[in-house]
Amino acid sequence: MRPDAQTTAAKTATVFFDIDGTLGWVDPTCEEGRPRWEQGLSPAPNDAVVDAVRRLVRHGHRAFVCTGRPPGAIHPLITAMPFSGFITLAGAYVTLGSRILRNEPIDPELLRAVDDVLARRGEGARLEGLRVVTELRGGTQGDSANSAPDINEALRRQPDGRVYKVILPTAAADEIMAEPRLAESLSAHALELGNSEIGLASNTKRAGLLAIAKVLRDGMGPTYGFGDAENDLPILDEMTVAVAMGNAVDAVRERADYVTSDVAHDGVVAGLEHFGLI
Repeated sequence: MRPDAQTTAAKTATVFFDIDGTLGWVDPTCEEGRPRWEQGLSPAPNDAVVDAVRRLVRHGHRAFVCTGRPPGAIHPLITAMPFSGFITLAGAYVTLGSRILRNEPIDPELLRAVDDVLARRGEGARLEGLRVVTELRGGTQGDSANSAPDINEALRRQPDGRVYKVILPTAAADEIMAEPRLAESLSAHALELGNSEIGLASNTKRAGLLAIAKVLRDGMGPTYGFGDAENDLPILDEMTVAVAMGNAVDAVRERADYVTSDVAHDGVVAGLEHFGLI
């Protein structure tokens, strides 16, 4: 059984925050309505959430971001906040300060096997690198301009030739995961708008947490995790206290120790206040 949450607040704690649906929210169907420079970036937290995270750190606690997004797609307002490190790309790339703790891209040959299925279906995808997202054969909707015509060209457009996640139509992801030789190495998670993401099965938010814990060791203190989606479950299961946002999917709410307000009503702020962390 987890320690009583209310008794842990006096200790130095380590708190992990998902971004989308937790620190902030942008309706993906309204992306074109955002300022051009923000399009493709994560949502930006509002002033109340920014202030709460700053107060958390001023109280002597650590804060980490834990997101499926690549580093280059995190809003600069978040990167300017006093986070100790970032678990990005769902655990494929992890940093603690200036140190890189995990850097696990998908092998190019495995990517080509994934693309064999996509090409057979006549569908495209988005390939996420650390800083660049490459559209392949029109992207997930098939209408992206200037997309790469094939996987080799898509990889050449990545500055380091590395891809960490593939965003693709869910039906294609299901077909890929139905192939035993691919399902051995990969995992898939559903996203919005009929798309899914595929990455290495070994890359999870839990793997990112363990990489950080290996360095911090006993210095982590009690851990708190805030999340809303199924891909948050691997890390929430490892927390001293798992906090579900009010907008979280049922599976997250059922496993949480506490359900806070939704993202539209500053659930991060309410949760931190509830546990006496700010």
